[in-house]
Amino acid sequence: MDERTQGAMMLAIGGVAVRLGLTDVSLAYVKPGLRPLLTVAGLVLVVLGAAGVLRAFRDEPVPPPVPDPEDDSRLEAAGVAHAHAAVGHSDDGHGHGVSGPRVAWLLTLPLLAVLLVAPPPLGAFAAGRQSGRVVATTERSYPPLPTAVDGAVPLGLVEFQFRALYDETRSMEGQRVRLVGFASPVPGDAGGDYLLTRFIVNCCAADGTAVTVEIHGDPVPRAPDTWLEIEGTWEPRPGQEPDKPTPAPPVVVAESVTPIPQPDEPYEY
Repeated sequence: MDERTQGAMMLAIGGVAVRLGLTDVSLAYVKPGLRPLLTVAGLVLVVLGAAGVLRAFRDEPVPPPVPDPEDDSRLEAAGVAHAHAAVGHSDDGHGHGVSGPRVAWLLTLPLLAVLLVAPPPLGAFAAGRQSGRVVATTERSYPPLPTAVDGAVPLGLVEFQFRALYDETRSMEGQRVRLVGFASPVPGDAGGDYLLTRFIVNCCAADGTAVTVEIHGDPVPRAPDTWLEIEGTWEPRPGQEPDKPTPAPPVVVAESVTPIPQPDEPYEY
């Protein structure tokens, strides 16, 4: 790969990084706090790539002058030199032909795919590939619940799961809560129940962990990856105790289910 192609590739990668860092598209891959770093890294690549392209054009050798057509001897010499140059460029003895740089440009195809068709955030397919175990914590006491808004307490799925499985005071018992997530199927269940799911990430989507709540009482089948706002009450599983949490996700009996658009921030942090 010649210097001009390398510079163009860096320029393209930097442009994609800058676009992701300046828009909400990046939230499908990294947490919000990393957006400035992504933007700065993209700008650095743009500068380096542009400098490489300019340097390649500046250092490009000047073509030799056109020989005098009336001088047969010079024409013959130029023809021999041109033949040697053509052989040298088509095969330099290392197996590289003129197709090398052209093939290198195929590396831009993934970049164009990201620009034109951005991959969606982690969803039901990725959640189904995880073990489904609940998130563990050593906390056993929790502060009072947040103030209810429009008759329901808004909670993230992680906080809801922690309180449902580990809270010794059972602070959510009898409380109407509001949860937001996407639908995913319950493994091996054919009764119409589903999981309300959301990923928690520490850095980026690569370390995402699915957090789930099992939803009962919704008479409408929900397609996987449908984002929902659910209001309902926590239903403890038989025999569940804070010091012996069940491996199954906690249960919410749905009282109100509303399909919603995907949030700008699809993950919890």
